[in-house]
Amino acid sequence: MANTKPYDLAPLASSWVRSLRARNLAANTQRVYSRAADGLRDYLLTYVPAQGDEDARPAPTTLEGDRGVHREHIEGYIEHLLANTSPATAHQHFRSLKTFFNWCVDEEEMDRSPMRTMKPPRLPEVEVPIIPNDALEKLLKVCKGTTFQARRDTAIIMMFLDTGARLTELTERKQVALDLDLMVLHVLGKGSRERPAPFGRATAVAMDRYLRAAAKHLGRALEPGDPLWFGVKMKSAMTIWGVGTMIERRCKEAGIPHIHPHQFRHTFAHLWKVNGGNEDALMRIMGWRSRQMLSRYGSSAGEERARREHRDLSPGDRLNGGKPGRGGQG
Repeated sequence: MANTKPYDLAPLASSWVRSLRARNLAANTQRVYSRAADGLRDYLLTYVPAQGDEDARPAPTTLEGDRGVHREHIEGYIEHLLANTSPATAHQHFRSLKTFFNWCVDEEEMDRSPMRTMKPPRLPEVEVPIIPNDALEKLLKVCKGTTFQARRDTAIIMMFLDTGARLTELTERKQVALDLDLMVLHVLGKGSRERPAPFGRATAVAMDRYLRAAAKHLGRALEPGDPLWFGVKMKSAMTIWGVGTMIERRCKEAGIPHIHPHQFRHTFAHLWKVNGGNEDALMRIMGWRSRQMLSRYGSSAGEERARREHRDLSPGDRLNGGKPGRGGQG
């Protein structure tokens, strides 16, 4: 008798996640991949073919074969995500699932990936808003003070702004990763690639004040294996959610629109380019391997940079000796 029970992807997905841990991938990468596999699993367990479509493929009851997981099922899942979430989420799940099915082929669980000829959903260009200077000033102003929390929040915001580091890169670090004398934080980026993230003197002062306050907060000297950031009540390591919540709370106190931590990264890249920073150096600092990222991050507030450069390079002003243009004579 043929099996009619919906195929459950969970056991295979669990094996995949274990393989990700064995490869020592970043914790956030593991979470992203796992969410995609869990989402497809839930979708397949409740999959119902479109009514009235005689050619619609039935719900899968095995991994592959005539009643296996096929391209149509995954396309349906991606369409479901596009309708209920966002293009960015759908695109992220697509890339994660493609990695999953390639792993299935490598592990000889499948002969061919059902996604081998699929194209990712189109991802529209979305400009991440740059944080205005007045908003940054207001944000830092509400963090002023000598308490542990004030010192910590100031240091976190300064580090975000001054390093261009991602949320996980800045949060999931230990004391040993920080070198105040060289003014560098060693972060673990995508692909588990470590890189030095430099910061300036003002940020070094903010970090030094925070570290002294942290030692008093704990009642002992800090050790190299301690987390970089501590909570106020529990005195344990701050999570990425804790850091995000802190920024959200401080934005409300400052009376400014919500700031997502990744906006600091875009703001850093924008200010670097506005002030004439070298693009190769920017790529090293940000941990980029592709120059495409320069244009992606450069699109944020690109019009402002274009106007600034035009003021310096205006053909009309140069023709006129740098003076404002004269009106035509009638």
